[in-house]
Amino acid sequence: MSYDKCVRCGSCLQFCPMFDATGEEQFSPRGKAYLLQVMDQIEDDEELAKEFRRLLFECSLCGRCEETCSSGVDLLRVWHEQRAKAIETHPEEFAYLEPLKDALANVKNIYGLAAEDRAIYWLDELEDEIPGLADRVYEKGKTTENIIFLGCLMSFRGSQIPVLRSLFQTLEKLEIDYLVMGAEENCCGHPLYLMGNEKGAQELREHNKKVITAAEAKRVISCCPGCLIQLREHHNLEGVEALHHTQFFDRLFEKTKKYDQKEKFSYHDPCELHRILEIKTEPRSLIRKMGIEFKEMDLSCCGGGGLLRMTDPNLSDKIIQLRVAREGVKDTTVITACPSCREQLLGQDLKTKDIVELLSETLDGGAD
Repeated sequence: MSYDKCVRCGSCLQFCPMFDATGEEQFSPRGKAYLLQVMDQIEDDEELAKEFRRLLFECSLCGRCEETCSSGVDLLRVWHEQRAKAIETHPEEFAYLEPLKDALANVKNIYGLAAEDRAIYWLDELEDEIPGLADRVYEKGKTTENIIFLGCLMSFRGSQIPVLRSLFQTLEKLEIDYLVMGAEENCCGHPLYLMGNEKGAQELREHNKKVITAAEAKRVISCCPGCLIQLREHHNLEGVEALHHTQFFDRLFEKTKKYDQKEKFSYHDPCELHRILEIKTEPRSLIRKMGIEFKEMDLSCCGGGGLLRMTDPNLSDKIIQLRVAREGVKDTTVITACPSCREQLLGQDLKTKDIVELLSETLDGGAD
């Protein structure tokens, strides 16, 4: 049992966003590992066991604890396994997750909206600006080199329209062959994966794989690190490369025009992108190829992952509030490369731009 390797040294405490926000040991990785070890000895303490199950979902699964664990405990795997066990053995304690599970089972997206609406929201907004965009939506019989996997957030949230506009405009300017999955896209399965519901997640993945295979795509590209985890690690795409959009665009340029920089920038590195997927170089490389000067923010969590916005929105808010206050970024534009991080930053009234927004602006104008 991996968690038995925890020697309670406390090296995880100073980096854990949950402990930082609450100051309470039970929210920390060490606290959870201790409770897990103790429960092996006192299985009849149901109150303690119930508290542990609750605390499993008081976590953004950012992976910082595993990164800093001096004992080499595979903490993310432990939390995933324990979440699955908790929901399976005590489903009544997680009734609040049922609407999400039902939505994913019935309409295949986290919002419970009609599947055919996956392309409608952004297409209605953007098709006048980007001629031919409607033809980029996948239908049976269409093939392409590049499939764009938007994910639920980018398909349905109006706050993501600026990123989508820049993404599509950039693809068009570069004359990239691409299709967007549209109504044929299922949720990637990441929310169910974060619950430990492997069976439900796999059903969603299998449909997506069939569509990507039918389109004869060589690459599937996503702006969402959570979606990319599923596409790269769990969809079993044979002969298809799964890429983050910053990876895709970084490959296309040795350098670009110089970005016409009139503001101060800070870079927020998404946890799932840099820590779990280990995509660290390409986002920074692309920013630097545009000649943009930016301040590196601390490699810490925004509080938007791990289902935390659903399980404890107040804690999620506190994490991003502390991050913003500590970093002093109120007078800067925060660059990021994740729709969930973007939502967290916008929730604090911060000006924020995805890297592809900067790229689109550079290709539009920029300085020679």
